[in-house]
Amino acid sequence: MMYYNNFVSVIKCRGKVLREDHNGVIRLPFGSEYTILLKNKDSRKAVVNVEIDDESVAGGIIVPANKTVELKGSLNGLSVRNRFKFIQKTKEIQDYRGDRLGDGLVRIEYKFEKKVEEPVWYYTPPVTNRPDPHDHLKIGLTCEYGHSPNTSDCVYTCSNSTVVGTSAPTKCSTLPKSDEGITVKGSKTRQDFVYGHTNELESQSSVIILHLRGLNKKYKKVRKAVTVKTKLRCQTCGRRSKSSMQFCGNCGTHL
Repeated sequence: MMYYNNFVSVIKCRGKVLREDHNGVIRLPFGSEYTILLKNKDSRKAVVNVEIDDESVAGGIIVPANKTVELKGSLNGLSVRNRFKFIQKTKEIQDYRGDRLGDGLVRIEYKFEKKVEEPVWYYTPPVTNRPDPHDHLKIGLTCEYGHSPNTSDCVYTCSNSTVVGTSAPTKCSTLPKSDEGITVKGSKTRQDFVYGHTNELESQSSVIILHLRGLNKKYKKVRKAVTVKTKLRCQTCGRRSKSSMQFCGNCGTHL
């Protein structure tokens, strides 16, 4: 589960949310089908673009405020017909398809609607028997320092003025790694989208990147995906701990 800037992105396998490590790596068995869960925690709509293995699989998905959208596969027009499937990248696949820098990466880019600035009204009590310090600009008199209002000598600055700020000018021939995998078409499914509407979007976008791998840290094939409820067994004392823990609560061994 990856959370950033009021937006959550997770990978689900067999209906269960998978756990990623601190580097954003998610380990699941080769041959697994998965979905991408997108959750908007903001009060504004978000528009999401998804890339997998350096290819766009969904563009312009609207996730309403405080709502969730689960993407089952590559979007073709308004429909999804095949699920995402994670397979191992073999030498044969590499020779035919080639290598991409983004193989195994799920890139999720999103923008929120622009914030609507509501006017703030406040009450200012009237002031009586107090001369306007700018009266000399109106009637041609000198200021309190005796300077002429239309000369550079008058340096009077209104106490209510505030300076907000200024704008500054402002081909690889190696064999594929054993844990590398790519996403291909999986089993048939049916998921349909409809057109929607948003207000003007912010110019700046946010990005979440998840890395899919099929081997564990011991370079053995993952047999069972690590979910948020998976408990890890300590190699030193054998005690089980939650997958979110980095160290064993009993002996302190790194998990």
